[in-house]
Amino acid sequence: MHIFDDQQIYDFQFDDRYDSGFENEGDLFEDGDAYALEDLLRLVKQRQNEQDDQTPEQILSSTAFQCDEDALIWGLSILCKSSLGRAIAFDARFEDWSLEVDDIEDGHAIIDPQLRILILPRGTPSVVALSKSYHDRLQFLTNLARGLRMVWQDMNGVRTRIDLTADDQIFFERLRRADMDIMALRMIWDLRNEGYSTPWRNMIAGDIGDVAVAANHFWEQEEFPAGLAQTFLTWMGCDHLLAACDNRTLDDMDSRLQRSVNDVCGIAMLMGDDILNLARLPEGGSYLAPLARTLCYSTEFRHIPDPVNEAHLRQILEECSEIMAPSLVFRDSELERKIFPERIIDTLA
Repeated sequence: MHIFDDQQIYDFQFDDRYDSGFENEGDLFEDGDAYALEDLLRLVKQRQNEQDDQTPEQILSSTAFQCDEDALIWGLSILCKSSLGRAIAFDARFEDWSLEVDDIEDGHAIIDPQLRILILPRGTPSVVALSKSYHDRLQFLTNLARGLRMVWQDMNGVRTRIDLTADDQIFFERLRRADMDIMALRMIWDLRNEGYSTPWRNMIAGDIGDVAVAANHFWEQEEFPAGLAQTFLTWMGCDHLLAACDNRTLDDMDSRLQRSVNDVCGIAMLMGDDILNLARLPEGGSYLAPLARTLCYSTEFRHIPDPVNEAHLRQILEECSEIMAPSLVFRDSELERKIFPERIIDTLA
């Protein structure tokens, strides 16, 4: 089955700048590390016929990778079988995005908005090791799905914001991570209809397994995009996911604190429109439209379940307070009471 065959006809026109041939396998960068998404998708389309006589399981497990570009083409060729993955990928290539694979210690993708490069973690010491490991292949596929959504967020102006208050920063990064996880889940879920059931089982066995199980129930009963909002709330109710996301956010805040106390946080507050924008879909609309105001103003979703993270936040803000105490603003009064009890007493007095 060709990956671009669908009920809807997609007449994708490629940029004439890239008609100079493929001697370098799509590499338009001098360092040979980043690959233009325009070229990668062209190669995906060129090579789709090679997979016609292969089963989904053979494609997942037996496609050999000689270089990082091979892994990217393999991952994109699978994700483009999902209408959501295909739409996001082709929207991103219109904006001249590129993909790179590298050794990233914490296993999270990195995005460079200025250069428009998404850097994905390989997850193994070498591409040869990635080619030989079935589990690492599936993890790479999942990271690529998350990365595509990260690019989509950036194209819609959704990025880490150090101008937000400390508690809104933590909350906003949760929203961003939840959105990336849920969109990746949806892409992988769609692949089941194309015979790719193993990636979905891998998601169920992973750290967002509870969310995947709930999503399966929601999505089997309702047509896309219905059920996304319920899945989002399920993610927000998983303390271990909140704790992992908070830990990374606080590490970033701590790193900025080492450079300058003024880079830690600001006084801006998250608005409902910010949440609507984060949850936009390629076909239009925002799947969080019914929940945007509730998410924005309810303290129910702002608790910090991990006491270590709470202590870390307290340490960061106490260091900041020595210089900018009057500028530290909180939306969550309960959190403010925990961090600065004296301030609350003075205010109430």
